[in-house]
Amino acid sequence: MKEFCVRILGYILFLPFLFFYSYILGPVLKAVLVPGGLLLLFMIQGWKDGVVPFISCMKGQKSDANRLIQTKP
Repeated sequence: MKEFCVRILGYILFLPFLFFYSYILGPVLKAVLVPGGLLLLFMIQGWKDGVVPFISCMKGQKSDANRLIQTKP
């Protein structure tokens, strides 16, 4: 009986934390960490190699960096 009570108590404590981390903390972390990671990547790569190709990719244009890398025979 003691093991049953401990197991039920474990589920009662575990399930709210599972839902909290899955549905509340997960999206908040994604909203903070993804833009922060992109900013860090852009700081490392610099304006010419990081930001300009990203902006041109979002606009659907070919940047000078992409023309140099993706040469057609």
